[in-house]
Amino acid sequence: MTLILNAAIAVSLVASVPSGPETLTKNPIYKAGALPVVTCTEDAYMGDFGTTQRLAENAMTCLERAWRPLLAKAKIPFKRAKLIVKDGDRVKACGVSGKTYATTGVYCRKTKTIHIWSPVRSRRNELNRPTLLLSVARAHAYHIQELTGILPATQKAFEKAPKRDKQTVGLRMEMQTTCFAAAFLGSVWDSLGYTAEGRDPDYVLWVLANMHHALGLNKGKQDNAEYWAKRAFSTRSAASCNTFSAPVKRVS
Repeated sequence: MTLILNAAIAVSLVASVPSGPETLTKNPIYKAGALPVVTCTEDAYMGDFGTTQRLAENAMTCLERAWRPLLAKAKIPFKRAKLIVKDGDRVKACGVSGKTYATTGVYCRKTKTIHIWSPVRSRRNELNRPTLLLSVARAHAYHIQELTGILPATQKAFEKAPKRDKQTVGLRMEMQTTCFAAAFLGSVWDSLGYTAEGRDPDYVLWVLANMHHALGLNKGKQDNAEYWAKRAFSTRSAASCNTFSAPVKRVS
């Protein structure tokens, strides 16, 4: 939970952003329907940092095209997150620090900024293990949770929860983060050409569900993360990501 709950959290929310306990269990985003099918083509990936920056920016544009209309349906204002892409494996941003072996994303709530670290060895393996797109999508999922009021409400729930329940509160949020990222992946999957390549979506979803362990942080059972990812990938809907109403065994 260091990634989000211990980061700087002072934010000024727009008046129309949901608030209160039902923000987590009955958020308007759950009733907004499916993400639209979005065309998001990727360039050939050669492993250089310039291409990495371009692909990350392209992913942000695709994420905006997917999520903006859904937030509009939920009557929640959309604001684009900032993006900073860094060459290397030394992670340091908004209270998070460490070394990563793979492409890694961190979302800073106070500045609404997505930080992406792209180690050379990870870039060279991008065609086989597409961690750049997934890292941007997962970090952006935190941004959607911020815009919908879910992150502030989670912080409050975490602070009020007994010590024995705090981990469950954090895991509900993290499972939802993976789920939101998978919903986006489902909306762009066909346009990426992965279907033509014969790439197995289950493998890519496994990478997504597993990548939050990159910094050695415990974010729950792999099987549960995959469960939420597969649900959202097939439906493209935030309604499939209401982890805050799920049984504890599904978010452990």
